Amino acid sequence: MLNRDINSRFEDWLLSPRETLDFEVKQWLDLTDSEAQGTVAKALIALENHGGGFLLFGYSEDSNKKLVPDCNRPASLESFLTDAINAIVKKRAEPTFSVEVTLQRHPETDLEYPLVRVLGRSKVPVRSDSATAGGSLKQHVYYIRAPGPESRGPLTAAEWDGLLRRAVANQREEIVGLLRSILPSASDFGIASQPSELDRLNEFVAAAVTRWNSLNESLPKEHPAAISLGHYHFAARLIGKPTNSTTQSILQTNSSARRYTGWPAFITLHQDKTRPKLVDGCIETWLADTKYPDVGHADFWRIDSNGNFFLLRGYQEDSLDPNKGLGAAGTLFEATLPIWRLGEFLLRVVEIGSTTFEPDFELAISCEWHGLKDRKLFVHNMRRFLAGTYKSSQNDIQTTGQFPASAIRDLLPDVVKALTHTLYEHFDFFTPPDSMYKEELGEMMKNHY
Repeated sequence: MLNRDINSRFEDWLLSPRETLDFEVKQWLDLTDSEAQGTVAKALIALENHGGGFLLFGYSEDSNKKLVPDCNRPASLESFLTDAINAIVKKRAEPTFSVEVTLQRHPETDLEYPLVRVLGRSKVPVRSDSATAGGSLKQHVYYIRAPGPESRGPLTAAEWDGLLRRAVANQREEIVGLLRSILPSASDFGIASQPSELDRLNEFVAAAVTRWNSLNESLPKEHPAAISLGHYHFAARLIGKPTNSTTQSILQTNSSARRYTGWPAFITLHQDKTRPKLVDGCIETWLADTKYPDVGHADFWRIDSNGNFFLLRGYQEDSLDPNKGLGAAGTLFEATLPIWRLGEFLLRVVEIGSTTFEPDFELAISCEWHGLKDRKLFVHNMRRFLAGTYKSSQNDIQTTGQFPASAIRDLLPDVVKALTHTLYEHFDFFTPPDSMYKEELGEMMKNHY
């Protein structure tokens, strides 16, 4: 039962294991004892509710608090194998879930250690279904992994929220299927848009683009923030019942909103020339006149009190140093940036909307990319491998969609895919795998600037 792929990955951990939120270590236990079973069940329930992880058996702390191989090694590892561990889960957890056990061989001693893999795919939070007399497992507790690290029940609203959101995320496919069954004519992952709302959004976009054109054209052609080779813009309109928020309160909400990147959507700077202004009834910012201007940061954005949002930005690719062999300005298109930029834009709009509109609002979305013809896909710093060369034969791409705010919060990879898959297809039919959306947005959402 030696899984060489997993063993290779965890070779360093077997040499020097360290507990983290998704990696727990236990000494050798007598798994015929109910307290030992409770200890294992508690750890596995917490990892399942955490979204998955690993439990390694056979290590204990020495006098220096360092994890070292436990000398009380049992004669047989039968009670640590998959069937035995799953029997503990079935007896002690509700709803039950499955785990997988592999025996990992220590690279120096050649001894095997059981590694339990917890998949974290439960569609509802898991709780303990029985208590042990000694208290190693309490009944009806939704154990989670918490800083320390430790396994315990949720103590704060944020911990409960994280627990519930992970369970809802595991229901993604069912939710998407339900939306498709209700709206059979909808495009993948999107809801058929109401023309009247899109028309209103398009009017807002047209006015914003006209305003930006006049500002951009006022710059000297050699100005580093003058956008000439291409740009993209995202726009959104909230659909629901507004709470009559003032522009001042919208500004305050935007300023305090979470930042997932160092240069987020609707960024504000404190320089006099770039501070937000009220223009044509809209909060407006233009960031061309900064200390270190460039097209990738020359943002123009607008928000009004009717729930309309607009953000325009040049391509960061056009600010790269061509002397580093990456290509001249106007020739490249970074493959992961649309996912990050659109994901952050949508999250920011929903966060502002949550304070300016009553719950259950929806969003009409419009995305446009311009100046794409003959650009080639690449990934900066080779974070991802692109097998082949993908070039755009079309200059301008537009996508639209309408989604409930809850879909942005809980199904963000699917929403971003719905709004960008057409963009990627125009690069010689390039189709990002679903994992690319999930992984890139997962990395983005770990950040908190």
